[in-house]
Amino acid sequence: MIDDSEKTVYFSRIAYIFVIFSIVSSGYIVDILSCQMRYVLETNLYFRHLIGILMIFVLIMTSGGWSFDKKIDDKAPTNWSNGNVIDTMIMALCIYIIFLFSSKSRFWPNIVFFSILLLLYLINTQREFWNAREQITEKRNKLLLNTEYILGGIGGVALLYGFVDYVCYQKKEYGKHFNWLHFILGHKKCSKIA
Repeated sequence: MIDDSEKTVYFSRIAYIFVIFSIVSSGYIVDILSCQMRYVLETNLYFRHLIGILMIFVLIMTSGGWSFDKKIDDKAPTNWSNGNVIDTMIMALCIYIIFLFSSKSRFWPNIVFFSILLLLYLINTQREFWNAREQITEKRNKLLLNTEYILGGIGGVALLYGFVDYVCYQKKEYGKHFNWLHFILGHKKCSKIA
């Protein structure tokens, strides 16, 4: 049976989407790359998605990689050179898919989703800090853990609502020209941004 500490490790992992958002938002650094690299990054959506997945993978590997099996992971210390590459790549793909869903949302549902992720990360990290140092009662630990579950559920609802709302918005805007592939993978330019 999986205990609560094994389940909650996923809260901080899903919160990596907040880190990804921060990094992607700082993408204006592209201006210092070579013209050829800038051209590929600006014109090839598939390459951009590949870079996004690899970025998540590398970020996770710098912390030692992640494993689906905590018992195997706990058998030996891990770092960037000996982490579980296969499980980490699968998790990077899953996180990127959640990130894609979160990127298909209008402003306010997206802000709510990312705020919940940040709050979830902060609560989980502080709870783990107190728990590791035996500075928290079992009752308070369970209360914070239940709060994390509730926030996770609200975050999931906010993600789903934002996605469905944006699908409706885009279908209304593009009408018969709406394209699921362009919707999911992105466009070169948004119609409302010149």
